[in-house]
Amino acid sequence: MSARASCRLAALVSSPDEARRALEGGADYVLAPARRDRPALGVPDRLRETGEQTLFAVAADEALPAEPRRVRSVEAPADPADFRREGVAILLLDPGRPLLRALSLEVLANQVAACHAAGVECWFGGALELPDLPRLTALNPDALVVEGFDAEALAEARRMLEPPPEPSPGAPTDLIRMTNLVLSARVGAYGFERDRAQRLRFSVEAAVRRPSAGVPRAIGEVYSYDIVMDAARRLCERGHTDLVETLAEELAGELLADPRLVEVMVRVEKLDLGPEAVGIEIRRAKGAVHSA
Repeated sequence: MSARASCRLAALVSSPDEARRALEGGADYVLAPARRDRPALGVPDRLRETGEQTLFAVAADEALPAEPRRVRSVEAPADPADFRREGVAILLLDPGRPLLRALSLEVLANQVAACHAAGVECWFGGALELPDLPRLTALNPDALVVEGFDAEALAEARRMLEPPPEPSPGAPTDLIRMTNLVLSARVGAYGFERDRAQRLRFSVEAAVRRPSAGVPRAIGEVYSYDIVMDAARRLCERGHTDLVETLAEELAGELLADPRLVEVMVRVEKLDLGPEAVGIEIRRAKGAVHSA
């Protein structure tokens, strides 16, 4: 699943000064609580509400909607069709604690899919840090909501949400390795394999073109190995798969959808069938296919 170039950056703020700094720092939206005891932050009186779960998104960019947008915040996945019927076009999933520790990647991906099917934007918040951003953009949300970022962090977040640039001439190719990630999954063609989960071991090597030569200094200048681990976890969380070969091909295909990747090796092994391990190893490249 590749990241969408349209993923926006929103900042949760509590004062007009904080809103101004966030917009100047690169945020597409500022989110203001719709409460009477808070500053209006540009939200017209006729739109104010007393509900703790309703916020308003205010944008400075002329390319974005000028009218403040209602945002309904929920702490757990919800049916977006219910909010659509209420006239709410944006659902913000924010569990009130670190998002990626509160909810699985598959749950988050399913929430995005449900929102888009209902014609509702899906935003993610929840104590987000810079390393979380590439992991979440891989799920195709419409916006990510940060809080408490200073000007430097906002600028870096803005860069991280932009499409990766084409590598410059002479840019190095890095080899990203993920070795022996053991996950539980339902996989196998035999009947007894359908009744229980078993351990799978994933190893990946990915050749990644860096955008420029020189020593990387910021997290947005490198490819995150978390993306590789997250993709493997999502495959294991989705339900039963007959063949480990299917998992290997789908993992390779998802990783190669990123324009920075040149080639990938994927090894998937079963660990609970008697020998130490049985499985498959494949190598795939953009424009070429061959088995290891």
